[in-house]
Amino acid sequence: MYYIQSMGKIRSAWEIALEKTENIKVDEDRIRHNDRIGRIRRIAGAFIVSDTPDDEKLRADLGEFTDSELKEALKQSVMNGITLPQDEVKDDRYARLKTLLSIATDSREASEFFDQITGFLSQYPLHRKQLVDQMKAQFEPMLREKEEEMKRKYGQEVRLKPEQDKEFLQMLDQNLARLDKQYNDTIANAKAQLETVFA
Repeated sequence: MYYIQSMGKIRSAWEIALEKTENIKVDEDRIRHNDRIGRIRRIAGAFIVSDTPDDEKLRADLGEFTDSELKEALKQSVMNGITLPQDEVKDDRYARLKTLLSIATDSREASEFFDQITGFLSQYPLHRKQLVDQMKAQFEPMLREKEEEMKRKYGQEVRLKPEQDKEFLQMLDQNLARLDKQYNDTIANAKAQLETVFA
């Protein structure tokens, strides 16, 4: 008896759900559009990470898409590629992104602005290294004092490195966080400006 009643409840809940979804229309154009944007982004992603990037093949692979689709999808790819590099940039990642940018828009202004942004990004690893080296140099006398103190206290020579000192690491983290914030704020502003050039 209980089973029949609960089946009745399930059935009526199912019927109610069907009635509610009956008038929902699937936006097939939106689904098709999103699929095409996704395909462009996959092609762009493969180009960015390829060991042997081929500009002509890239352009041929993107030939079936409309200008507006290319602009929408490649803008996302370019924007996502504008990030702080942790190491010195020795590869051609920015040249690849610029190729995507040139396909998305033929704006000379966008191209010049992109060069400024990537020049700024390329400076980051150098500035980061300079900051670390500068802090190590400033911290060196304090470490030598600590070594002398430990020698007097324990009677043994001790060689301390900045990376072993808790105080140094805390100061370094604070200063690196400040540097990262300055760069990230500038990048956020630059991306916002590049967005307007894309429009």
